[in-house]
Amino acid sequence: MAENSENKILIIPCSGIGKPSGTISRTATYYVVEDLLPKKTNTACLALLVIGDEKTRQLVQQSPVIAIDGCPAKCATKGVQASNGQLAASLNVMQLYREHIDLEVKSVVDLGPEGEKLARIVAGKILEEIEKIRRERNV
Repeated sequence: MAENSENKILIIPCSGIGKPSGTISRTATYYVVEDLLPKKTNTACLALLVIGDEKTRQLVQQSPVIAIDGCPAKCATKGVQASNGQLAASLNVMQLYREHIDLEVKSVVDLGPEGEKLARIVAGKILEEIEKIRRERNV
């Protein structure tokens, strides 16, 4: 988790360990938070939010949040909502995967070149949502 979360958009990715869509969700989040917009975004562990970690709950309540769901269970979205977080947007990796079915994910551990490409597509969608939030909320 980035240290200074003030005025940052928070991205909560899926924790779907063992599922390629979970790996894509986390990889896309790290692209945005670490490489593309490190000064404007932050991330937090969904598991900490689910167990009620106070610091993580405060983050989702004080920051606009983008939830990145790996499957139809929508654990990231539900976790933010259950914590009374400021859910600003949610993305579904499986829906985006259906739109790019030609991209073959190699494995959970190694996405391979096409899986990495899909993660970058998801990161691009996250960037689009960030721009919408920034325009709407002046963040």
